[in-house]
Amino acid sequence: MSLSNRPPYRVLIVGLGASGQAAARLAAAEGAAVRVTDQRPANELAGIVNGLERLEGAFLGGHPIACLDGVDVVVTSPGVAPTTAILAEARSRGIELLPEVEFAWRHRTDAPLAAVTGSNGKSTVTTLIAAMLAASGLAAVAGGNLGTPASELVLRGGWTHWVLEVSSFQTELMVGFRPTVGVFLNLSQDHLERHASFDEYLRAKLQLFAHQTREDAAVLNRDDPTLEAVEPEARRLWFSLSAMADGWLDGDTLRLGGEGLITAGAVALAGRHNLANALAASLAARELGAGMEGMAAALSTFRGLPHRHATVRESDGVRWVDDSKATNVGAAQAALAGYNAKSVHLILGGLGKGQDFRPLAPEVERAARVVYLIGADADKIAADLAGTAPLEMCGTLAEAVTRARRAARAGETVLLAPACASFDQFASYAARGDAFAELVRGKEAGCR
Repeated sequence: MSLSNRPPYRVLIVGLGASGQAAARLAAAEGAAVRVTDQRPANELAGIVNGLERLEGAFLGGHPIACLDGVDVVVTSPGVAPTTAILAEARSRGIELLPEVEFAWRHRTDAPLAAVTGSNGKSTVTTLIAAMLAASGLAAVAGGNLGTPASELVLRGGWTHWVLEVSSFQTELMVGFRPTVGVFLNLSQDHLERHASFDEYLRAKLQLFAHQTREDAAVLNRDDPTLEAVEPEARRLWFSLSAMADGWLDGDTLRLGGEGLITAGAVALAGRHNLANALAASLAARELGAGMEGMAAALSTFRGLPHRHATVRESDGVRWVDDSKATNVGAAQAALAGYNAKSVHLILGGLGKGQDFRPLAPEVERAARVVYLIGADADKIAADLAGTAPLEMCGTLAEAVTRARRAARAGETVLLAPACASFDQFASYAARGDAFAELVRGKEAGCR
């Protein structure tokens, strides 16, 4: 589906990360004239720019306003804030401004789509929905914020159903995006370095439902009080671990309505929070055509994604768990919730993203025997968690692992659930998790 009734048109891609590159290729594939702009200098992007087709201009080392002249559509990458001058100028000129995920969607509005947002669990649920659809015999793909850009999925083709992880950086600029099923898993503090307030963060997330109709569905978490007041035009489908709902935990059985799907013990994903994720995924997958057998099969075999509550070693009765993807307070809370009292040696810290860590205090006080603090915001975390558990200032992940190894006893768990971004010491949460695993296994870490 072309964005213009009179192609060719001219598109400007703002930001040449993975999603920007994919959007540029998609625009070129449908015959558009392509311009690109990025803050990085030309010498860093020469290989990327030289590989783009139908390119009529590359504006690198900044975003000059002149690159908007004659442009019909601006496609922006998630990393580019809406307040960036080039985007503000595009709006003032009346140029259509689209996030990359919506640009891709406009090319495949025919395909049933589940779009997943929330503060925690998005990648797990996105992947699980796709696995349920595949196990039910449907040609499904997963991508978006998860990894493969939506535009790249469109270019590849060969599928009938898609599932996209969508972050607040993508939803905040949506102007017509309409998923068949929108999923909102939970909401906790995150990305307050980008969003001016928690309320603004919530409003950005809710844009996922703004263009749905009664023909569509909104899957929502009844156990999250923030989401109880969400009233989209779409049909609401609730999931809950504590009360009867459209998808709920009935004793030891996950049910969709009155029908049993699978027992909790048969779900391969570890952690009580993942039972909520399983219910959310099941409701969404059912809306897109998955069968009960296929959903149960996926739940019994899908063990999760790397760096998401993954056991990396068990030695001398001590379990070492990598939950490096727990990059906010809500994720760390969920990680701790499944452990017995005073059984966890918790590694916290990194870049705090403007969060208040005090909401983490009750779970730390209950579950943590010792807390090892690392990274740039260790002092802030220590102040917010004072009095909850013994706090040790470690500085580096290597030092935290060394101290935990000395202190942990059989039956206890050393848990990396940092509640912070990694960029003060590591290139990504994945690099941080890999370093943790290497340290636990006695190898040299990849800290920079």
